[in-house]
Order: sequence, then C-alpha cells, then structure tokens
Amino acid sequence: MSAATSADALLLEILLRDHGAAGPYQAYRRLRDEQPVLMTDSGVLVLSRYADCDAALRNRCLGKADESLGFRLSQVPEELQRRAMHRFRRTMLFQNPPDHTRLRRLVTDAFNTQHVAEMRSSVITWIDRLLDDMAAADDVDIITALALPLPVNVIGDLLGLPAGDRAAAAPLIRDLVAPLEPSADAAAISRAAEAEDLLANHFGQLLDEKRRHPKDDLLSRLASARGQDILEEDECIGTAILLFAAGFETTTNLIGNGLAALLRHPQQLETLRDHPGLAANAVEELLRYDAPVQTNGRTVLQPTVIAGVSLEPGQVVLTLLGSANRDPDRYIEPEALDLKRHKPAPMSFGSGIHFCLGAQLARMEGQELFPRLVSRFQNLSPAGDPTWRSGLSFRGLQSLPVRVR
Repeated sequence: MSAATSADALLLEILLRDHGAAGPYQAYRRLRDEQPVLMTDSGVLVLSRYADCDAALRNRCLGKADESLGFRLSQVPEELQRRAMHRFRRTMLFQNPPDHTRLRRLVTDAFNTQHVAEMRSSVITWIDRLLDDMAAADDVDIITALALPLPVNVIGDLLGLPAGDRAAAAPLIRDLVAPLEPSADAAAISRAAEAEDLLANHFGQLLDEKRRHPKDDLLSRLASARGQDILEEDECIGTAILLFAAGFETTTNLIGNGLAALLRHPQQLETLRDHPGLAANAVEELLRYDAPVQTNGRTVLQPTVIAGVSLEPGQVVLTLLGSANRDPDRYIEPEALDLKRHKPAPMSFGSGIHFCLGAQLARMEGQELFPRLVSRFQNLSPAGDPTWRSGLSFRGLQSLPVRVR
C-alpha cells in the first residue's frame, strides 16, 4: 500500500470511527507523521499541523460553502441536500464578505469583551443554582445537570428565549448540525431538515412577537433591524437559530470534555482546586487538550497555494483543529494535560474572519464554572463509564456520570 493510499485510509478511519474517551489523537499523530499535507483521492486537502491550519483559515482566497458535501462519503439526494439547512446556510456561518460582514456586524457587540463582562454576574447566578441542585444528589450526570443547562440558559437569557422553550429546542439543534459532520448520511440530513423546519417555525413566531413587543434582548434586535442591517426572513430566522446553537454547543462540550479530562488527571484537578487563579489558563488548556470542535472546513474561492499545494476554486480544505492543538512543533509535550502550560493558545475556536463569535462568552463560563465546581465538591469522582457522541467535528459527551458526595 502506497503512503498516499495508507494516509487516505487513515483519514477515513478518523472521519468515520467512534473514537470514545481516547479521542482521535493517536490517529492524528500518525497523520502528522506520515502525511501532514494530504490530498485525498476526491481532491480534498487535509491539514493537521498548527501552522498550516492557521494559515489556511486566515487565507482570504478560501471561504465558506457546504464543505461537508465535498467528501462524498455517503450518497445524499440533491433535493434533500437543498432542503436541509437552507435557512441555516443563510447565516454568517456559511457566508463570505460582504454578506458575512453585514450579518456579523449586527450581533457582534453582544459578544464583545465589555458585554461579556457585564454578563458575568448572571452566569455566576446560574452556576450557583445548578451546583445547589447537584449538591442534593449523590451521583449526577454532569451533561444533563450542568454542562447543557448552563450554556443553554445563558444564551437563552441573552437572546430573550422564553425559559420554557429552551430544553425542547436544544436536542433539535443537535439534529440540525449533524450534516456538518463529513460522514453525515441521508438519514442524518433528513433529520436535520425536519429539525430546521420545527426550529424555524418556533423562532419565526417568536421573532414576530419581538417585532410587535420588542424588549432588551438579541432576538428583538434581529427582529427590529432597520436600514442596512435589515435581514430577509430566512436570514433572520437562520441567525436566531445559529446564535442559540453556537451559544451552547461548544460550551457544553468544553464543560463535559474538560471535566472528563480532569477526572482522568486528578493531580491537575487538585492543581485547579488549590490555585483557582489558574482558571483562565486552565480553560485554554482544556480547550487545547480535547477540543469541543475538531474540524473546520473551507472552500477555495480563488486560485491559491496552501502548504505548498496549488488549489483551484471549488476544492475543499479540511483543517483538523484537534490535531493542530497536539502539534509538537507548537507545544512541548502536547499529549500531556498541564493547566500551568505557558500560553496554550488553542486553535479550538478557529481563526480568521470566521473565528467563533461566542468564544469570549464560552471562555468566561468555563472560567467561572470550573473553580467553583472543584471547590464545591471535594470528592468528585467517576460514577460510571462516560458515553461519547458519535462523529468527529463536534466532540462531546452524551453522559458523564459523576459522584458528588
């Protein structure tokens, strides 16, 4: 078997395998060693080193489209492709300038440093409330008790999403984003189409209500935009759904993956317990060590050269963020979890103009949560085997049983 064929087979294993607690990191290491710049048989360029991933995500000759379809790993009817996520594709996540600039400008100040700082007290209130609920039990599932409800309610407050709507909307988001996995099949894309229709109906009614009775929340801002900021209906609904999804999906995985890593490394957990001032650095290291988002795709818009490879418009570039975060050319002992690591600076939120809008909010939630969690519960320990979600792009847990008493 040639080196190229072997690397292609390894990539398919990375994309299609359920990696569980160990994650895809051993396979990433093999890919970096054998073929860190891999051109697949279908013309997809796969990058696994930090510098190459960063350069690609910053390259303005690359942009957004539906990169997951470029892998052609499963047969999906064209009509179903068009139906699924058709509103979601009108959002900034899939747009390039000038539309990306217009859509992002409307909401960006809600996620800037000053506004995130103003949200800190309400985030702490939610954390304390959820930790109080946990204290009444012996064992809890951290995902359902903490990792999901905390960011769902924080972003729900910011958006002005009624409290009673949040829990029901969250699982629909999981179905909606499934096609972002390169391995998504027709069944997953069909579920995504159904989920988007349900979410669009609900958010559309809510936005109509916000237009009639605007309040001081982000949905009211979207619904009431005027002039150059006014949104078409699909853009407005899609952006509302995107903000809700982005507000909890990454943070839920950060909390779950982060605590799972700390439980596997009790000395690091004790380090955080003894030195709560390490919280900001600890969150960066947890994001690096087991990234909530493992991949980020781009489509070539103009002829360019990436990592020495000449590319033409329409080709797909896949950056393996989780691999970049373990690149030995970037980090000393990258496979080790070290909350005192100097400037972890992970690639977990992407790079370039599509850098995650909610990164500061996610970081702040983690910085406030982790020290409180390990301080409040002195005997945190596993209470059973964790269950990991399938897929690679979004790496997270379905359940994380933990003993708190």
